[in-house]
Amino acid sequence: MGRNRRSRTHSNPKKNQAPNQKTKRYGRDIDQIHDDMKDKGKQKFLEDLRKKDLEDIPGMAEHTCVACARYFADAAALETHVRGKPHKRQLKKLEEEPYSIEESRRAVGLGVDKGEYGRRKEKEAAEAAVAAASAAGTSAAPMEV
Repeated sequence: MGRNRRSRTHSNPKKNQAPNQKTKRYGRDIDQIHDDMKDKGKQKFLEDLRKKDLEDIPGMAEHTCVACARYFADAAALETHVRGKPHKRQLKKLEEEPYSIEESRRAVGLGVDKGEYGRRKEKEAAEAAVAAASAAGTSAAPMEV
């Protein structure tokens, strides 16, 4: 007789959870942290901290790394973090200025200087529109009279 064949579905419950891992421990984006590093942004960061429940934050939010937007239980853990590679990588990322809205629009092509060819095409299109309006205006004028 033999035994029954096993199922070939190969379903792994951990595999299905993988896309959700990124949002599980979501911190702050680089541009938000960059604003926090500035003077007024740091005040905003501290105001947001006051709104949170301090009992839920490790170490009652006394030991924070603003560059990484993380909280630590004690000063020793914070010191270990500051000496580590992830903190140093984050500082390198923060050295670059984040993209502004104007830069993103220029990347898409909005508000970009199109050069001589683009200016010539726009000028020709404007002249064609004026010519069409004047032609429509002259042909419409005798009919109105």
